Amino acid sequence: MRFFFKTILFLVFCLSLFCKEEGNSSTVADVPSSPNKSNVVEIQIKWEYSQIPLRMDIREPSGSQSLTLWATGTVAKGRPAPFSVSIPDSKIFLKPGSKKQFLLVMENPSDKAVHFFAAPHHAHPVEHSFGFKFKCLCVNHAFSIPAGETWYRVVEIRLSPDFLGDKLILTHNLIGITKERVAEFEKAASQSISNDLD
Repeated sequence: MRFFFKTILFLVFCLSLFCKEEGNSSTVADVPSSPNKSNVVEIQIKWEYSQIPLRMDIREPSGSQSLTLWATGTVAKGRPAPFSVSIPDSKIFLKPGSKKQFLLVMENPSDKAVHFFAAPHHAHPVEHSFGFKFKCLCVNHAFSIPAGETWYRVVEIRLSPDFLGDKLILTHNLIGITKERVAEFEKAASQSISNDLD
């Protein structure tokens, strides 16, 4: 019986040491770190797709007209477009305190209209997500691209002057939806008294 009690006491002692070490290691990991300031920040725009056959591209403005932030539309093939060349590797380079306007572009070569919405973007590394604004397309809105046309939206990225970090990856999820769901959403939105400022 004495051996049994000694064994139990020894196990309790070992368990208490183990728990103490676990507690100490978690307090070290809770200390926040801060990224370094950089003269130029590399920002990459990425996309993940769900139930949508098309792919998003980011492009420079064409320069043929002045662009209004969040202007959205479609152009038929062969018509003048407000966008020009693709931005290589979907990467934008910005200095802290600056901003860049560009266009999101999606071509629909099919013979059917495509409808989609965007889930809110997420940033990686998360430590670098403090001090930027991406005025983009995740605004609780459904978008439609008629058959044979190209959809576009004018967007903008801004970095605060005190932005820390040298790289940032911004990823959106694009989700395809049916025409019926778009109609239901628009009907519900028109009956709502809330607005984008809520």
